[in-house]
Amino acid sequence: MSIHWPTGTNLAIALAAFLLLWYVIGGFINRRRAGAIVRQVRDSIQPFGGTATIRWIGRNAFRIEVEQPTPPFLRLTTSGLLEPRETFFLWLVGRLSGRQDWLMIRVSLPGPVGPAFELYHPRRRGAADVIRAIRSHGWRAEALPGQAGLLCASADARGKALASEMLTSLRSVPVWRIGLQSEAPQLTLSLPVPTTETRGTLPIFAALPHLAETVLARRR
Repeated sequence: MSIHWPTGTNLAIALAAFLLLWYVIGGFINRRRAGAIVRQVRDSIQPFGGTATIRWIGRNAFRIEVEQPTPPFLRLTTSGLLEPRETFFLWLVGRLSGRQDWLMIRVSLPGPVGPAFELYHPRRRGAADVIRAIRSHGWRAEALPGQAGLLCASADARGKALASEMLTSLRSVPVWRIGLQSEAPQLTLSLPVPTTETRGTLPIFAALPHLAETVLARRR
């Protein structure tokens, strides 16, 4: 009995069919996922008041801007980027490198804040921009005691102490970055949104008022 192995043409057709099916299913999943995250963010920012504007950037990214929120916030911007679930190979590479659906929150506050610092995970989204900023400041990144995978950089010990304090206040909220700078938007937060996160509101937004009060209390 002879064994008939699939030809290169048959393999190519099978691969094309698989990728097409993956594209259709992945696109459907991402549309549902994007809608769910936008609703979570929208419900989470309601206590901040102001006027919110939602703008879609392609199919996998969005930006929600809140103008004139309640004090001490001057402006609140939330950007979201989803995994490229429609494209199998990009999704696979991203998963192997630890990527997930991602939120970045930027907060503008009144007056000066300080001291500036960067607390970040070097292998997560947005790390390249943080590393460039650290080099431009001439800071040196060091491991943060008790926080596996996170690095911290600042001009002095005061900044590192503030970074540790803010990270502690977030408790169980996973973050990839907490950054504080002198110019608006002063406070930047970067974090994953796990697929298991199904709560109506996201805990990071409930923590924002306390974080804002903390950095304003340390102003120079």
